[in-house]
Amino acid sequence: MKTFDEALSLIRGFLRIDTTNPPGREEAAALFLEDVLRREGLSAEIHVAAPTRANIISRIKGRRTGGPIILLGHTDVVPAREEEWTVHPFGGEVKDGYLYGRGAIDMKAQVICQLLAFMDLAHSGVVPERDIIFLATCDEEVGGANGMEFMLDRIPELKDASFVLSEGGCLIEEDDGRVHAQVSVTEKKLSQFIVKAKGTGGHGSMPHGDNANEKVIEASHRILSHRWPLRATPITAAYLKGILGERKMGRAKFPGLTRALKIPKWRSLFEGNEIYNAILRNTVTLTILRGGEKVNVIPAESSATFDARLLPAETHERFFRKVRQLAGKNVVIERIGEKISEPGPSRYSTVYFQGIKGCVTALKGHIPVLPFITTGATDLRYFRDIGVPAYGFFPVTLTKAEHMRMHARDERISLENIREGLEGCRSIVDFLASGSVA
Repeated sequence: MKTFDEALSLIRGFLRIDTTNPPGREEAAALFLEDVLRREGLSAEIHVAAPTRANIISRIKGRRTGGPIILLGHTDVVPAREEEWTVHPFGGEVKDGYLYGRGAIDMKAQVICQLLAFMDLAHSGVVPERDIIFLATCDEEVGGANGMEFMLDRIPELKDASFVLSEGGCLIEEDDGRVHAQVSVTEKKLSQFIVKAKGTGGHGSMPHGDNANEKVIEASHRILSHRWPLRATPITAAYLKGILGERKMGRAKFPGLTRALKIPKWRSLFEGNEIYNAILRNTVTLTILRGGEKVNVIPAESSATFDARLLPAETHERFFRKVRQLAGKNVVIERIGEKISEPGPSRYSTVYFQGIKGCVTALKGHIPVLPFITTGATDLRYFRDIGVPAYGFFPVTLTKAEHMRMHARDERISLENIREGLEGCRSIVDFLASGSVA
């Protein structure tokens, strides 16, 4: 059985591989994982989608044919600017009880914990009920064309999966010390776009009323000023009931999400919490501004890029009608990734949800284990789109502050979380290998 020290060493080595996407260069990460597997006597296949872009798959054969269970992860990470960090983002440095590095949370630590649990199962002598597949893909952070999409085309059997486990949920420690588990069963819809404007170039000393920057700023201000309504969904209602069901606002208990959204004090609570706010409404965030090259030159072109995430009931068409209305006629709205699917949620009245709940209870005691909607996009959408049950969960306990470091500076994971994550992944993989999922 793999030890905590082995897990820490492997995660540190994995974090030191710079797989910033773009450009990715995830083949080095795939070779790293292949070496780990082969040293343990396990076979693996590397599938190269493009130069330096690779995916890796390994398998433990089960008693039954068909319907494999997939442990899914991705090896690419978002960019990190070294000058903004207190440590090197690809140094794998341990400091004050934490392991720092881009990808520590999203999601290299989980990939290694799942890998070690997979290898422990392979050496246990237990034959799983179904094939257990370890799959680590590239390109997740920019859409998955070279990763999950490529692998589904290359290995059609993956579409026949019985269940997929990946990222998207964890254990959350609230400000008052209470802990709950959020198991992602769906995610918000990715709906990114660019606001573009053209104008008349010229000298900055002579404004003329046709400034591309001004057009983009005015349109962006109208878009950002719009307050998208808070809306209840069955999943968010179940999630918030599990957290707030016994809480009081003054003397009044939580009345259920639908009623609470009509009460100013509860609405204020939702809007003041970054996670609650994000799971209850469409969000639109300005992330990139481009316009101008010199302080005394009026640019002829300008743009602003937005990252929007939509509630499951929202459609891309309805959303963009509203965005174009808000933006006005002086700019053009260009959608990013118009072919992005709109998968439905995975059911959570399943043996998989109950099994994960049992593993959490064994690890943490009787805490709420709740269905959750992930605010970001993951590769699980490819499976949900074809009706395969797919959950996001890594059994580590994060505070809100730790959770907010994902994609931010000084991303880190505690050593205690690595220990907890390894133990939890072992428990979940043992459950997935059992006859309970037949």
